[in-house]
This record gives sequence, structure tokens and C-alpha cells, in this order.
Amino acid sequence: MAKKEFKQNAGNTAICYYRYSSDAQRDCSIEQQKQAAHEYAKQNGYKIVREYTDRAVSGTRDDRAEYQLMLHEIKQLRPSVLILWKTDRLARDKYESAIAKRIIRESGCKIEYVAEVLPDDEGAACIIEAIYDAMAENYVIQLRQNVKRGMKYNAERALYNGRKLLGYTGKVNEKYKIDENTSVVVQRIFREYADGVTMQQIVNELNANGIKSTRGNDFTINSLRHILKNRAYIGEYHYADITISDGMPRIISDELFERVQKKMELNQYGGNKKVTALNPELAETKADFWLTDHLRCGECGETLHGISGTSKQGKLHYYYTCRGHVHHKCAKKNIRKDVLEDLISYELESIIREPAMRLLIAHRCYEYYRSQVADNSGYENALENNIADIDKKLKNIMTAIESGIFNDTTAERMKDLESQKACLKDELEAIRLRKEHEITESDILRFLESKIDDANSKRMLLDSLIEKIYVYDDKIVINLYFSDDKRELNIDEMNELIKNKKFIMDSMDNAHYEAKYDDAFWSLVDAEKKTDFFH
Repeated sequence: MAKKEFKQNAGNTAICYYRYSSDAQRDCSIEQQKQAAHEYAKQNGYKIVREYTDRAVSGTRDDRAEYQLMLHEIKQLRPSVLILWKTDRLARDKYESAIAKRIIRESGCKIEYVAEVLPDDEGAACIIEAIYDAMAENYVIQLRQNVKRGMKYNAERALYNGRKLLGYTGKVNEKYKIDENTSVVVQRIFREYADGVTMQQIVNELNANGIKSTRGNDFTINSLRHILKNRAYIGEYHYADITISDGMPRIISDELFERVQKKMELNQYGGNKKVTALNPELAETKADFWLTDHLRCGECGETLHGISGTSKQGKLHYYYTCRGHVHHKCAKKNIRKDVLEDLISYELESIIREPAMRLLIAHRCYEYYRSQVADNSGYENALENNIADIDKKLKNIMTAIESGIFNDTTAERMKDLESQKACLKDELEAIRLRKEHEITESDILRFLESKIDDANSKRMLLDSLIEKIYVYDDKIVINLYFSDDKRELNIDEMNELIKNKKFIMDSMDNAHYEAKYDDAFWSLVDAEKKTDFFH
């Protein structure tokens, strides 16, 4: 399906999403986010119509209940703005973040951040936001590395590593133990499936009986499938690349487990595999027309979108077509999807490989970033003053206690003040860490350099570097964000250049390739272009 051009929903309605990562954090982390979001909405004239909260759930997980509910409801609510505390509240995984932002964007909703200011310039904002996403993911990577050693130590001894499994109980520094209450549920699931009961029937019965998963949720087909495939139930402890055959207390026999695996394989073969085998074209129907948002017809100015067509031989082909042409208002011909996308991919690579262009982009992005990022010194001072004020109140309470005044009200007040102080100290530490890791022009430059040979970054580079692409029948004209230079490319010539370059690279990768080009090779390449090709 073609990407729709972004058009922000009219009005001033807003939704908010709040999240904190673990039980080690506090609910007041949510309250701080909520308070800041409401103040932000008031300052900008937004009306908050819906709020979503995920407590003690990691941003690396995509199965957050409120997060998924937000992505579902945003299509019906059609708010103008989604308010987030920071980029990493949405997700700490760059791929999950990209998917979520696309859903939000296609729903006509703009994302605005309370504690991270992005430039107004679309190209600069895209790069800065990508760096924020990368920093958030890097934080998770570093955190994982910090605890990896301890987790490996536990795994080598088959100790509980924090992973909850239906049928077992676990405590820190101890091995898993069988939970007498839920292990019978596991046995029931395996036995019924082996006896021919379908997954959906088992799920329906478990939910009807009020039985919950380890997370307290209703069972689903996916959660049931994970249970039926889990080798922990036959006594196998598994963590990363560590496997201990007798590291878990056994719940299921080997015979029953193997019966279930064979039945699952048979059902899968009779389902999806059979359909795919009979209809191999189905695997190709979801083409990604990733250029759509940036394409304009050079003849009439209308947008281009993706279509497909089947040849007389039954082969499926994809094209970009002008909307005016579809309505018989423009004579612009359709252009092959692969031809246009190869050409733009080649040009993106050429742009990002130019050192001067990378320097220009980095410099302008940094200028925008510095002009937009607010000075946090006032906020930092306010936090320090609030902490000092709480310390005075705690000191007064301690004086009262020493004088013999102590009751339930005193204890509750002291507990509340300690909680407030802990939250304020967390926020103060976060601001100080952010100051230590403030984005520099060199950070942006290194980020751009890291994308030179990254085949997965073409969409990010497109959104960051290119404003519009005007497509004619014989040429394309590319407007860049960071340069007044308009690049005009002849489609046939560029297509031939790309084909020749690919042929040469394929030949060089061939094990039988010889360093000296022979006449047979150059007979395949236009001899007249031989000299120009290498210059």
C-alpha cells in the first residue's frame, strides 16, 4: 500500500502517552510526565481528549497494552497532536519506533515532545529525531551490557533470571520451582492440544475459566503457541547461547512434548504453507512504495502513488503513477517502481558520500538544534530548590519525632515527602546526564557517516535530505533540504549507468573475475561510454 502524504488533522485536539520502564521506578514518574504534558497543552492551546499510560513496561517491548490501544484508537480519534515527554517514551527500539511513527503519521497526527525540542525545518528535525532514537536505543544496549555478566552467571547455574514462566515460581539467586497451582494448567494445555483440541478452543476455555497468563492477561493464540513450543517444560533451561538440559524441573514428558510438536508442524503445513504453495504471488502483494510522500508529477504537479498490474504472462509489476493521469487529466506515463527507486537510492548514496554535503548538513542541523533547544538551567535550579525545601520539611518532622510527636499522619507525610524527593532527584540526575551528553555538530556528522553503507537507512535519508522529487517522462528533478542545488537527472542515462555499475560490481565479486578487463566484458558495456564511465 502506498504511503499517504502527511496532512495534519484540523483542530486542537491532543492525546498523551506516558510510560516508565520498571518497578524500580515510581508512579510519580508518570505523574511528572502527565503534569508536564498538561502544562504543555495549555501553553500551546491544545485540548487533551485521551491519555494512555503503561506502568513498569520496557520501551523495547511492542506488546504494551496502552501503547497498542493508542495505535489502534488514533485512527478513529484523528487527533491533531500526540504529546510525549521524550522520544524514548514511545519506544527504545528504532525499528519499533519507526513503525509506530508511521502509523501515527498516517493518521494525520503530529508528534510533539515536552522535554525535547525539534527544529521547525523538516529535514533537520528528521535527523535530530533519528539521533534521539539512536541515543535511546544505545541507552538500552549499554544497560543490557551492564547486566549481561550477572545474567550469564545466573544462567550458567540455571538460576532464576527474572523471566516468568507459567507453571513455575522464581526467586532471585534461586532455581525455578514448580508452581502447583499453574503447572496443572500447563499439563492441561499440552494434553488437550495433543488430543486434537484446537488452539482457539483451548484459549476460549482458559479465558472462560478466568485463568490468566503470567502477566495477568487473557490467553491468546500467540501466547499459547509460545507455551507449546517452550522446552523448559521438558526440563531444558535456556538463556541466550546457554542451554542446560536438566536445569528446570520437568512438567511435561518427552513423549507428550514431541506429539505436540509434530501436530503443530502438521497444522502449520496444512494452513499457511499450503496456501503459499498454491498462490506464490501472495508473498509479493505488499509492495512498499517508499518514495510516495516526496514525488510530484513534473507535468501537472499532482502527487504520484503506487499501483500494480499483471502482464499477459501473469507476472505482477509495480509502477508509480500520477493522480492526474488516473483521472485522465495528465499525459504523464507510468514509471516502473524498480527503475525510479534504484535511481533515487543511487542518488541518496551519492549525496551522503559527499564529504562537503555531510559537513553542510551537519552544520545546518546543529544550528537549528542550538536555536531551538531551551536552556534547562532554570529548571535545574528549580529542582534543586524543591529538593532543599523538602529536606527542610523532613528535618522539621524529625525534630517533631525526637520531641515525642509521632502518629499515622506524621508517618504518612514523611513517606510522601521521601517519595517526592526521590522523584525530584531522579529528574535532576536525568537533566545532568543529558547535559553531559548534549548533541554536538560532530555527533551529527558521525551519525551521517554511519549511514553511508547502511542499506536500511534509505527511508530516513530520503526524509532527511530530499524535499521533493519532480518526475517527468524523461528526467527527474530533485530538490534538497540543505542546498539550493536542484539535481536534474536523465532517467535513461542514469538507469544505464546503474546497470553498468551493478554489472561491474557483480563481476568483481565473482570468484573467477580477473583484474584486467577483457574485450568480452567491454562488449557488454557501451564502448562510447567506457571512458566517461570511470570519470
